[in-house]
Amino acid sequence: MKNSEREDKEYEGKKEFRECMKEAIKSSLSYLKKKAEREQIVPSQEYDFEIDINKRSWKTLPESRPPLVLFVEKNLEEILKLAEVASCMDFMIKEIVKDVETVKNIIEKFLKKYVETIGEFDYDEITFNNLYRELEEYIYTEEREIIVIAPLLNFELKGSEKIDLGDFIIRKISEEELKVLVGKGVLNECHFYPYGGHFKTIWCIELTSKRKRENLTFYIEDLTSCNKIIEDLEPRIEKVITALRLFKKGSIYYSAIISYPKIWRDIWIISSHERGKVYGQYYELTDEDVENFKTFWSKFKTLQIKKFDVAIRRFNFSYERKLPEDKLIDYIIAFEALFKGARSKLLALRCAYLLGKDGEERKKIFEILESAYDIRNKIVHGGSIESIKEVLNRLNLNLAEFSMQVEEYLRESIKTFLHLQKSKSHDKIIKEIDEKIITGFG
Repeated sequence: MKNSEREDKEYEGKKEFRECMKEAIKSSLSYLKKKAEREQIVPSQEYDFEIDINKRSWKTLPESRPPLVLFVEKNLEEILKLAEVASCMDFMIKEIVKDVETVKNIIEKFLKKYVETIGEFDYDEITFNNLYRELEEYIYTEEREIIVIAPLLNFELKGSEKIDLGDFIIRKISEEELKVLVGKGVLNECHFYPYGGHFKTIWCIELTSKRKRENLTFYIEDLTSCNKIIEDLEPRIEKVITALRLFKKGSIYYSAIISYPKIWRDIWIISSHERGKVYGQYYELTDEDVENFKTFWSKFKTLQIKKFDVAIRRFNFSYERKLPEDKLIDYIIAFEALFKGARSKLLALRCAYLLGKDGEERKKIFEILESAYDIRNKIVHGGSIESIKEVLNRLNLNLAEFSMQVEEYLRESIKTFLHLQKSKSHDKIIKEIDEKIITGFG
């Protein structure tokens, strides 16, 4: 069949589908309205969320309204027997969808969306047309576009509404998404129960994925796609988080992953994140940071970070620790993995050479890291608090300040190794560092 003939056939099919769907919905609404008048539906207390993104707040709005969606569910079997509805279903089974349950699902979802939108059983042409256009695109599109977002915790974007990095976007969470997330309680929001609360975040990472439609059982197919896409994209989200953490200091994480179809949003899959708490300094990107991060990400996304998996994993684990002494344990494990099992003085020497610009800076790095190894040993082997304080007093730092300094050296070390590994093996990097140390940093 030629393309023009196929397009003509599809056009006629869409036209016929629209008319039969229109008659089916009109008939269903007429039936529901008459039955509602006879049975006198009693309004019930329902709740909706009012979102104020500017104030970063939400509150529950109690409303007394008739449970129209439940009424549709209660009468669905009778609705499906109506002549106009049965005729529309026959057309869909013959021309569009071969699965009877999927056809029933489409009719049910359309009616529910309609009564939720308009709040009554009267027919409205504009409401019908808006919903039908979305349904038609959903049914006749060969590719499914799935939106995936991860709400960012402890994060602020200053001066911009959105960062588009090609692979992903950092943007504000939409009102529709916030309502879903608040309803599921996965934003770590502060509550003033029972009326509302404050958002700790209004930002998210967004990724999109396109999947070929394998068959015409839409609901099950989209449900499977949304779950599979979360599983597939989680490592990409983790890599973005790692890049942000390596780019600059500040505690940043995400609380959940949510996925949904871009059109005909009747499926919202949420995967709550087990490690959704962050401790430490707020993470902030300014306009200047944004441009620098774009450059950083363009290089980082192509790097093979698996070579330094242990170091990066421990660096990331440290963001989940509340106490600086616990963070310090992760830092030293990461340093040992980076510098090939080097202990105490050798580890400190290697890092001092790698990062230090001059003798004075190298001496400072050496002292900090040698002390870090000493304090780590005291922590894990039951050393006294006094002995730890003695080490810190010599450096004129408290434990929190000391931990932050070690973190910064680790951050810079990881970035340097990632850069060098593009042209050298891990072993070669270590060998060259040792040769420079032996020859006096020449």
